[in-house]
Amino acid sequence: MYYVAIAMLTVLLVPGPTNSLLLQSGVSRGLGGYSLKLILAEWIAYLIQITAWGISIDALTANYGWVVVATKVLAVIFLFYISLKLWFSVQLDTSGKPAAISVSALFLATLTNPKGLFFASFVAPAGTFMHLESYLSFMAIFSLVILPVGIVWVGLGAVFGRNLPSIISGNRVNRFVSLVIGLFASMALYNLASKVIFA
Repeated sequence: MYYVAIAMLTVLLVPGPTNSLLLQSGVSRGLGGYSLKLILAEWIAYLIQITAWGISIDALTANYGWVVVATKVLAVIFLFYISLKLWFSVQLDTSGKPAAISVSALFLATLTNPKGLFFASFVAPAGTFMHLESYLSFMAIFSLVILPVGIVWVGLGAVFGRNLPSIISGNRVNRFVSLVIGLFASMALYNLASKVIFA
């Protein structure tokens, strides 16, 4: 299972929608209770998404491939929505830092994050979701990896927010996060379109 943990760590450390929002929370709120709620929301959302994909992906791929495509399209649309919302709705608190993302918004962003599909379809060993013991073992490893990674992203935001206020104050964090999420969504859309066109 070492390769599974390494694969999880590598993917989770890559900047994406959820990590960008955690970074933003670290800047605006620091490594406190609110940010820890976001990390917990991320963990729960990934558990739900990975479990759902893992249980159903074989059947969907075999007989209802269009459902998988439609789900990915909806995920991309939601990521673009989050990106545009962050870009056009900058809110500042009294310190001049961007307002933290809501727990529900991060939960939904994580629930539609394509990384969950990647974990279920490429990282999880074959048959993981067919047996309770292998499923619990996989999810235990995932939990041990994702929680520290979430803390690292929030911690980075907290450090940047404390030491570099003139660079990341105001709407810059929101717009940087917006660009990251938009780029991630664009790459996901290109990947999806290329598979559909050249299938």
